[in-house]
Amino acid sequence: MMHIHIRSANVVGGRAGLVPRFGAAAALLGFAACMQPGPAEDPSSDSEAVPDPGPPELKMGTLGVVIDGLRPGWLVTTSRLSDGNAAVETTQVSDGSPLTLAGTPEDIFVATVTDGHGKLLASQAMGAPCTLVRSHQLRVPSEFATIQAAIDAAQPGDTVAVAPGTYTESVALRAGVCLLGSGARATVLDARGEGRTLVDLTGAPGSVVAGFTMRGVTMPPGCSTSDVFDCSGNWYRAAVYLGGTAWRDPTQDAPALIIGNVFEDNDIGVMLYWRGVAIVRNNVFRGNRSGLVANHFQSHTLVANNVFLANTELAIGNQAAVLDLIENVIAGSELGVRFMYVQTGAIRFNVFFGNGLNANEDRFTIGEDGNIEVDPRFVDPDAGDFHLQPGSPAIDAGRRDATFEPDGTPHDIGAYGGPLAAWAKL
Repeated sequence: MMHIHIRSANVVGGRAGLVPRFGAAAALLGFAACMQPGPAEDPSSDSEAVPDPGPPELKMGTLGVVIDGLRPGWLVTTSRLSDGNAAVETTQVSDGSPLTLAGTPEDIFVATVTDGHGKLLASQAMGAPCTLVRSHQLRVPSEFATIQAAIDAAQPGDTVAVAPGTYTESVALRAGVCLLGSGARATVLDARGEGRTLVDLTGAPGSVVAGFTMRGVTMPPGCSTSDVFDCSGNWYRAAVYLGGTAWRDPTQDAPALIIGNVFEDNDIGVMLYWRGVAIVRNNVFRGNRSGLVANHFQSHTLVANNVFLANTELAIGNQAAVLDLIENVIAGSELGVRFMYVQTGAIRFNVFFGNGLNANEDRFTIGEDGNIEVDPRFVDPDAGDFHLQPGSPAIDAGRRDATFEPDGTPHDIGAYGGPLAAWAKL
C-alpha cells in the first residue's frame, strides 16, 4: 500500500541532486494510488492483471509531502507552476525508501508516480485525492447507465471508469474525481456537431481526464466569430472547458490533469477560461479549428509533450495566461502560436513545422531554447500514429537537465515524450 503523509520537511530523497520546490499549497495536497487499465481493456470488467493495492492513507500537515510505499524503480514526476519563468519538472527514481518533497509557498504543482514501465500509479490532488484503484471505480455502463450518473454518485477520490464505445453525453466532472476512458483509440465522446461542451471541469479542481477521443464540438450561434478570443465565459463550448471563476483561490486549488486524450474535429479542443489552471500533457490535437485556447488571466498552465497537427485556424492561443509550452510538436496550422497580451511563459524545446505563421514570434526564437523548425517524422499521422520514426530529429531533443524518460534517456518531443510517455495510449 502506498502511504502519503504531509508534514513539515526540507529534505528530498530519491535521485541525488534533484530538488523540487513545493509550497503552502501542500497543506492541501494528497496522493492517491492509481491503477490504469490498458487501452483495450474494459474497465467495467473484473479482469485486471495488476492487483488492487488498496487506497493510500492520507495524513495532512502544513509543509512538505512524504510518500511512503514506493518500490525500487518507480518514478516520481513533479510539474511546478509558479513565477511564470518556467515549468520546473523533476523526475526522481525511487529506491524503495520514503520520498520527502518540500519547497516554497508560491508553487502550485501536479505530481505523478509511475512504475518502471510507465504505468501511472498515483496522481496528485489537492484537498480531494483522486483514486484509480479498482475498489474505488464506478463503472460505465455495467454499473451506471450514463457517465454523468456515475460522476454524480462518485465521492472525491473515486474514478469513473468508462468501457470502450462511443458516448454522446455532455458531463460535468466533480472535485477530486477521475474520469478514465479505456484509451483514446477505444473510448469516444462525440458531440455530433452540436454546440455543447463534452467535459466541463469548472467545478472540478484536482480532477483527471484521461483516455478519450473527443470530437464534434461546435460553437453555439452568436459565439462562432472569426476571432476565438471574442466570446466570453460559459458561452464558449469546447471538448474540455475549464472556467476557474467557481474556484475559491487559484493559488490553493489543484490544477486539473488532462492527459492521454485525442481532440479532433472540434471548433475548440481545450478551453481554459478566466483562472482555469491545468496541466495538459501527452495529448493529440488534430483537425480542430483551434486546438488549445488559454483565454484566461495571469494564471499559470503547463502544456507539455503534446502534438498539435493541422488545426485549421490556430494550434495554441494565449490571451493573458502564463503559458509554458514545453516539448510540443506544433505543425500544419494556419497560426501555430498566438499571444494576445504581454503574458507568455516559457517556450522551450518545441518542434514547429509547416505552420502558416507563428504570431508574436518576438516571444520565442526558432533555433534558441531548444525550439526547432523541422519535420518531426511521425510514423503514420494519417492513421493516427504519432510515434516518431527512427532517426526523427525530435528523439532525445527535449530537456536534458533534471528530468528524463522511464528508460533513462532525455525527453522526446511530442505526445510520446516526457516522463509520462509510456502512459500515453493514444
